[in-house]
Amino acid sequence: MHPRRAVVALVLAGCAAALVPAVGRRRRRRALAAKRPAWTWEEAREYARSFGFASEAEYKEYRCPGAYALPSDPVAAYGERWTSWSDFLGCVEVSGRGGFERVLFVEMGWGCDQHGQDPTKAAVRAARNAIEFNSIPSIGAVVPGGYDNMKLGLDVALPRRCHGELDQTQLRAVFPYGNIAFVELQDGGALFRSGIALPAMGDRNDDAIVAIVSVTVGY
Repeated sequence: MHPRRAVVALVLAGCAAALVPAVGRRRRRRALAAKRPAWTWEEAREYARSFGFASEAEYKEYRCPGAYALPSDPVAAYGERWTSWSDFLGCVEVSGRGGFERVLFVEMGWGCDQHGQDPTKAAVRAARNAIEFNSIPSIGAVVPGGYDNMKLGLDVALPRRCHGELDQTQLRAVFPYGNIAFVELQDGGALFRSGIALPAMGDRNDDAIVAIVSVTVGY
């Protein structure tokens, strides 16, 4: 071998040998970091909550870079200190309400009757506004018993003076599926001045009645 090539080969071999311990040290440091998180339990929980993760899956999808990364498996990292994912992430899940075993989702809508001062018409429009733009084809698979076992709960916000005029039969008829577990009235909605009264349209005055309806869906 040419003397110059031999010298180069020796230098490269020496560099490679010097790198081996350094690589080993880095690997050991990473292994130790994985076993001993930089965060205490309280610090990690506070920091994890600051991200607003809604579930364990969202947390595990996230990749926190840097030396102070949150542990990818906090259950193992914190051992006996671990409580639950909902506590760690600061989530509270409400699984039922008023006879519901589980609440799946809540839809909200608003409606107004500008002529005729009919709170039922306003509430019916609000209920339709809540449900008309949704398609939920998985109800049959998600709800035990399918559509026949689906429950609905209606919260209706109307001005107090309109409560006695609400026709619940018309309101219930808006929903083609599900068993309505309750209709609860509360003070709310609004009573505005429309600026014009048209007797030909049934107006008694220029009031415009606004209703808000919240539809709870579950089983």
